[in-house]
Amino acid sequence: MKKIILTLITSVLFSSSVALAECNFIINIGDKSTKILKKYGQPMPMFQGQFMMPIPSTEVCPNDKLNDEIAVEFIFLGETPEGSRLAAVRMIVFNDGKNTVSNQLTLMNYAKKVYGTFDTGNNPKAFNNFNVWDKNQKLVLYKRMTNEKELIEEELYITNKEYDQKLGDFYNQLEMNAMQEDLN
Repeated sequence: MKKIILTLITSVLFSSSVALAECNFIINIGDKSTKILKKYGQPMPMFQGQFMMPIPSTEVCPNDKLNDEIAVEFIFLGETPEGSRLAAVRMIVFNDGKNTVSNQLTLMNYAKKVYGTFDTGNNPKAFNNFNVWDKNQKLVLYKRMTNEKELIEEELYITNKEYDQKLGDFYNQLEMNAMQEDLN
């Protein structure tokens, strides 16, 4: 009897640790970029005050059976790369013309495993929607939608409430600046 109970406890502990496995992003939302710059080098400037660093998911998530057609993008806000802070992490699927990567359900299964299951209907390959999680101080959005060219746009977006607001303000300011330039 003791062996059965010990086996049950071990299997529950093992399955919960597997269910909670997630990519090691090295850096948390709001942290200074220096933690990741040491490992991967300088990010690319996107706009004044924003930087982006793309890395193959196989480097960031070696144990998660992701592939090179899924990239991890670190989005930073700040005036210099060294002084910037991580505002968001995006995991993006790069599909071919046949949606091969998305049809493997790799990113969808990762999102379900790490952040929690969600209803994808009887045929997950036909899922054309999004799901949002607000837990453990994180805001996570999984999106899988077919565009007008019949290509699936699939991504997992991770931030927190503070940096979601800061990114929103940043993009709003970019739009205001663009409108001002158009008026001049």
